[in-house]
Amino acid sequence: MIGVPYNTIMVITFTNGKGGTGKTTLSVLLALALKEAGRAVAIHDTDLLQKTATRWSQEVGGIELAEPGKAPITIVDTPPRLDSAQTLTLLRKSDVIILVTSPSPADLFTSQDTAALIRREGLSDRAYILYNRIEVGTVLARDLEAMAAKLGLPALASRIHHRQAYQHAVLVGWKALGSKAREETLRVALEITAIEQPLQRLRSALQPDNRI
Repeated sequence: MIGVPYNTIMVITFTNGKGGTGKTTLSVLLALALKEAGRAVAIHDTDLLQKTATRWSQEVGGIELAEPGKAPITIVDTPPRLDSAQTLTLLRKSDVIILVTSPSPADLFTSQDTAALIRREGLSDRAYILYNRIEVGTVLARDLEAMAAKLGLPALASRIHHRQAYQHAVLVGWKALGSKAREETLRVALEITAIEQPLQRLRSALQPDNRI
């Protein structure tokens, strides 16, 4: 079983104030991985300008579009901006916040702004860095711990490497991924959904105790 118990509602929000970091691609990939693992999952697309996740759901299908709370697991794809009241509200209501970034210096600068916003809102206890488009053996790939220290947030142990298959999967679905890409994506999904966050604990505390 992947991560979160079947009777739990979980909201996972992908964010970064910069476009092009891979938020939407990873939102779709995580949804595909969770579905492949037999989990009920939906995507909430709040990037109303691009609507890439919405178009993908309509054209490729297989993952429903729904607001948080309508499915056991909801993955939220946010727009590349930090001044949106809607985005702030979504971050506050999220169980897990995933700051998506590549190791490039350009992404680091904008990720610092996003990380600062997360800390300022008091959401550091549910926020994690997911490194995307990692090139094995490069100087930047070896410097990820230092980058996490600059961002002031913990990084997931799992990472997404640079693979053309991930872009192809957004077009045609899970079948586009080879075994290594599938394993990598499932590993990320497992790590994220295994995180128990404050809102989950609160929901559990509010549920009636049906034990005899």
